[in-house]
Amino acid sequence: MATSSARVRRLLRQNIVQTAQREAVRAKAVGYLRVSTEEQAQSGFGLDAQEDAVRKYADAVSLDLVDVITDAGVSGTTRPSDRPGFAQVLQLAERRAFSVLLVKRFDRLARNIALAVVTSNDLDKVHGVTIRSVTEGIDTGSPAGKMIFGLLAAMAEGERDAIVERTKGGRIEKARQGGFAGGRVPIGYARDGKKGLTLDADRAEIVRRIFEENGKGRTLQAIADVLNAEGILTARGKRWHPSTVSYVLGNPVYFGTVEYLAVSGGVVTHINRPGDHPRLIR
Repeated sequence: MATSSARVRRLLRQNIVQTAQREAVRAKAVGYLRVSTEEQAQSGFGLDAQEDAVRKYADAVSLDLVDVITDAGVSGTTRPSDRPGFAQVLQLAERRAFSVLLVKRFDRLARNIALAVVTSNDLDKVHGVTIRSVTEGIDTGSPAGKMIFGLLAAMAEGERDAIVERTKGGRIEKARQGGFAGGRVPIGYARDGKKGLTLDADRAEIVRRIFEENGKGRTLQAIADVLNAEGILTARGKRWHPSTVSYVLGNPVYFGTVEYLAVSGGVVTHINRPGDHPRLIR
């Protein structure tokens, strides 16, 4: 029999170690509990009831429950990654400290099906963590669980598409009426509290200065260099570049105009009309 090379022997040893590590973590679980402010007083939704269900399930299937993490008073519509408790779950997942996340029901993960599906997929693909709903009998690590979640994902995708279309429709209608159609507020403006724009006195001077310098023949790079030297940041809080200076100079909003372009189902809608916001450049 031919002798294995040192490289192959090293790879075989690594495989043995990795297999042992996977087996060690396979039986480890973390419980996740969440209750909104409104649900705290409702029977069956309380943290104690959730924890009891999770612990009993872990004992029944011989899972080593390494931690139980709670988000109290947190809405199910909040993105899981934005919750302090679930952030701890993600940290443990990154360390490969467990392989199964236990919840009493999937709505503890998120009320929005799209958020639940996306979070589940991310945990599985990035960290190798599956989710089990201990009262609904769904395990995203099983073929049946994957099938159910596949159906839920398709439903969520359809809902996301519908939301996008509704959002586009709302923005188009607002732009047609001369309103701010949404997105990042341009530098020099601030939201007026009524989903419109008002002037931001301090930042408006930056925009006027850019136009004045451009009118004097200064290059885009020269304008960006001066702004950066003075520590002035863009609307995104970043350094200026010729492209960001050019974007300001080419934005019709500063001349009191609303311009909005939407493409949906191959139909292009272009709106360019006077806006109801104050004009910054005369």
